[in-house]
Amino acid sequence: MRRHSGEMVQALSQPDVSVPALLERLSHLTGALRVTVAPHDPDDWIQADALMTPETGALADFIVRLADAGFGANRRAAAASLLLRHGWAAGPIIAAYLAERRTLRIHDFALRFSASTLVEGVWIRQADLLAGRNPADIGPGVLASLLAFSEPVLESLRRWSGYSRHALWSMLASSWLAQFSTIGELLGDREQAVRAARALLARHPELARALPETYVVASGDRSEVCQILKACCLQHKGFRRRFCPSCPVIQDRERIVRNREWVCRAK
Repeated sequence: MRRHSGEMVQALSQPDVSVPALLERLSHLTGALRVTVAPHDPDDWIQADALMTPETGALADFIVRLADAGFGANRRAAAASLLLRHGWAAGPIIAAYLAERRTLRIHDFALRFSASTLVEGVWIRQADLLAGRNPADIGPGVLASLLAFSEPVLESLRRWSGYSRHALWSMLASSWLAQFSTIGELLGDREQAVRAARALLARHPELARALPETYVVASGDRSEVCQILKACCLQHKGFRRRFCPSCPVIQDRERIVRNREWVCRAK
């Protein structure tokens, strides 16, 4: 895994007791994503190191499940699907930033996936809170935390799948921005959270090019921030043979109709 700079090595030998309390305060913001430091069901989690070995072990088994569910018809599609899920698992980092202006750094973790293959749990095995002198300018530290959490997995999946870094960054950028939007709405200012996401992620050149376009679809008193990705997740290669509404290759008219139907169903 990518490691943070060495100044915290000694400190990390002891658990940061402030992390569990922070996660408890943020639990209402991470929704269906279960964030834990001590799971009651420690089996069937995929450890961080295993997420970088797609040809063997637990991740190889999960990739078979992705294919069976229609999300991993080939290596590129599987890599894209995995990074969409991995990006969503960064929810606690994003929640700490938006809600408390704190930088949560996750050094070791495991993920748990649901029967439908969505990420349902993050087991934070080792983490700390970076003490910032100026809470108004913690962006660089938060961005570094997101990159340390996800870039090693991205690079291993790029080597395995042959899918471009740009395409895989697009998957992470999509999920990260969606988490900013979701958490921002719970905090009462979705638009500001989306702006904060764009400003933060644009600090990284590859992420700046990979950020999705966004637009709002409304129905009555409900609205959702929808996306147009900068690369295809290749879901249409699966047995469903259907592009997702965020796909950059479908027509705008179809995109709007499908997203409006989704917003109406969710009311």
